Amino acid sequence: MDNDRFDLYDRNAETSRVSAFAPRIRFVNYRGLAGMELPVWGRRRLIDYELILSLRGEFEYLVHDSGERVIQHPGEVLTIRPGELHTYRLLGDPERAFFSCIHLDFEGAAGVPEPPARCTAFSVREDGYAVHELFRRADQLFHRPGRFAQEQLSCVGKLIWLYLLEEARSGEQSERLSAMLAYLDENLLRHPTRSDLARSFRLTPQRINAIFKRELGVSPGEYVHRELAERGYALLHDEQLSVKEAADRLGFESPFYFSRVFRKVFGFSPAMVRRGGGAGSL
Repeated sequence: MDNDRFDLYDRNAETSRVSAFAPRIRFVNYRGLAGMELPVWGRRRLIDYELILSLRGEFEYLVHDSGERVIQHPGEVLTIRPGELHTYRLLGDPERAFFSCIHLDFEGAAGVPEPPARCTAFSVREDGYAVHELFRRADQLFHRPGRFAQEQLSCVGKLIWLYLLEEARSGEQSERLSAMLAYLDENLLRHPTRSDLARSFRLTPQRINAIFKRELGVSPGEYVHRELAERGYALLHDEQLSVKEAADRLGFESPFYFSRVFRKVFGFSPAMVRRGGGAGSL
């Protein structure tokens, strides 16, 4: 039980840090390297973090003090930390190369989570597209005056940072958790509980809960309710079932319980989807 309390404390502390930190963007570019005779940056030390996205071309990153060497491929984001003596250079023809970089720090911020991995490749294609678009948007905001441009830029920088952290976490997701999620999805209409998981995976319910909270940020019950609510939305919106029909299809004991779960997940009643008032009804 003590471990469960520590897991919950760590999760709450991490959430607090994530909510508090606000990066200051010092420089952004989004450009091709055509015309550059020797695209090499170094030997140098930075006073801030630099995030570099390769859109076209392979790059080499070398840390001189440790000998660490990384080859960055298109679609990957490289993280350079403050104080590292390094060289960054293009491998290959600059005529086709294209990259984007963001310099940011956290001076005056209330807190900052751990830095991203050295080099991040996105396993979910949509997340990769989103991050590419965020780099482009950051460049637009940095070079265009606006009343709230700095605030918007800080939000974009924070979102990129969180995408990088989230991808690192998803890459570390344990095989055991993956098996648990598969079990829940396969048995979703039976409304499996953490006790069901505990019996199937020979762990205590408390330990099951701690694993979910640490790796997904939600309890098993919250995960099941969210999945059921999302399926319910599709039944109501796409198949035009009644609330009672959707509740029956999803194995709820009554339409009232289905409505309560649905409202808790989405913030509005399932009846609003039937009336065309729910999100995404256009």
